[in-house]
Amino acid sequence: MGEMTEAREERFTRLYEEHFEPVRRYVWRREPGVWEDVVSETFLVAWRRLDDVPTDARPWLIGVARNVRLNALRSARRQDSITQRLLESPIPDPYEVEFVSDAVKQALCALSEPDREVLLLSVWDDLDRGQIARVLSTSKSNVSVRLHRARRRFAAALEQEPTHPFLIRGGASDVC
Repeated sequence: MGEMTEAREERFTRLYEEHFEPVRRYVWRREPGVWEDVVSETFLVAWRRLDDVPTDARPWLIGVARNVRLNALRSARRQDSITQRLLESPIPDPYEVEFVSDAVKQALCALSEPDREVLLLSVWDDLDRGQIARVLSTSKSNVSVRLHRARRRFAAALEQEPTHPFLIRGGASDVC
């Protein structure tokens, strides 16, 4: 088994040494900015499919390099398209959701991160105490205590505000 591995490694090394430069030139002439990635991926394919590499390997390797290069270009175009669409339709501020009042936003921001997290997992994510315990990697009884305290602190923070809106499921981000 070791001899077979050594023979494969020797074949690949020979293949790499003989054809690296022609493959690199092929890619560099067409896409100089990505030649290193494309050539690396080409020889990775060659290693994985070493038994499929024909005796006249150069055309096969250039064909693989061509496919890798074209796939990279398609991927870049898709990413550019997605980026453009995201830039054209900006993500709204999560606090600009109509049914989250300023008082709720202020009260949430007044809470500590742990209080806000346990409260929002309960109310906005609609998780029960057992599910929250799994999310937070803690016990259900710990969640009960934390949730009770968070609700009490939230109510106190709401009393600081001039209006007392209803807390509605869904809505704003949990980040202040």
